[in-house]
Amino acid sequence: MTQIARRSTDKEHMAVPWFGIMWIGLTLALSVTYCWSARRQLGVYSPVIPVEVESPVLRAYLKSEEAAAKPPLFDSSFAEYLKKGLSYHIDAYDGGKPYHYKDSSYPHRHANSTLPPWFKKVFPLNKHITPDKQTCFAHVGKAGGSSIGCMLGFLLHCGDDEKTNFQSVPSLLAATTAHSFHREVYDCSDTAANYLFVIRDPLARALSAFNYAKPDLSEKYPFSKKYKDKEIYVDCNFWTLNDFAERGLVKGNNGTSDECKVRAKKALLGTEDNLVHWYFNYQFYYEMVSPDANIIVIRNEHIVDDWNEVETLLGGAADLTEESLPVNNQYEKKPEEVYLSDTAKVVLCKTLCNEIQVYKTILKRAQNIKKKQYMQELMTSCPKEALEESCADDMPDISLKVEKAKGKLIY
Repeated sequence: MTQIARRSTDKEHMAVPWFGIMWIGLTLALSVTYCWSARRQLGVYSPVIPVEVESPVLRAYLKSEEAAAKPPLFDSSFAEYLKKGLSYHIDAYDGGKPYHYKDSSYPHRHANSTLPPWFKKVFPLNKHITPDKQTCFAHVGKAGGSSIGCMLGFLLHCGDDEKTNFQSVPSLLAATTAHSFHREVYDCSDTAANYLFVIRDPLARALSAFNYAKPDLSEKYPFSKKYKDKEIYVDCNFWTLNDFAERGLVKGNNGTSDECKVRAKKALLGTEDNLVHWYFNYQFYYEMVSPDANIIVIRNEHIVDDWNEVETLLGGAADLTEESLPVNNQYEKKPEEVYLSDTAKVVLCKTLCNEIQVYKTILKRAQNIKKKQYMQELMTSCPKEALEESCADDMPDISLKVEKAKGKLIY
């Protein structure tokens, strides 16, 4: 009897720790749930984003599709208010005085410098769009950025008359994109909510940039004053990208001097300032933004879909159509200007490998691009580099170029 009573008492004592553990576990669970909820309401909730290495050089974390979606930047009623106000200003604009926004950082970065006119916009910035709600437009050259810039309201070469701009699209993206940067002119806030990249398949962009920079020898001053384009086209006699690749990038004795071969590779890598839009490449634009910046993307090949996706993320409506797209900065190309042999494609893609890795990183970090989408164009143009995660050449060190373009922020 005594033994039975003792056993019963022992069981009761054994139950006490288990009950305590259960009580502590329940308390912790409730505390975590409360903190999680409170942090979300305060806007400081940050989901755990798995780190994914795109290449041994970049080592940038890449956003996964499983990460929790962020709420729209603006609610629907305020979004509609901004859109209506923007429509009014666009309709009222008749080539009058464009706007430079007061919070421009460019004069504070580069003393005694004036912001170029194409950084102006055709409508004023709503006072409620504070710097932390603004979008910065990363205008990558020869990627369709001029057309998108016109849609955003920037005073670019829009339409037949550069003094007017009737291609602005009433949208949240246009209303919140306050500043931009293009080539060496950086006019963005480091606290911008988003950085909008307009990008294009790297091989297609390289071809377009080569044809764009080609000098017209019939002009009085055919060569650039800032860039050494004469060295590529005249001194090395590279007048088509196909010829540039087959004679300038292919190893061996093919009648091209060693100097021109070295010059060709450095130009395409963006380490020599021969061609303006090769020099200011994807690596340059990517390294100009903060490592933790929110990136949104419009692909040249999918403008309508990507614009509507971004507009939805901001809190607006997906109502852009193909018919409303402007087309700017284009000219009719000769067949030899767009032809690339299989040999040329292979060597161009190999030399562009690091540029392709940066392009992939931008797309993978984009808030509006799904993982399955970013390989579409690459698998057609440069399939080997699309699947690779490292390159034969090291990523160029362009820190001095970035530092010079950013300037020193002094207030």
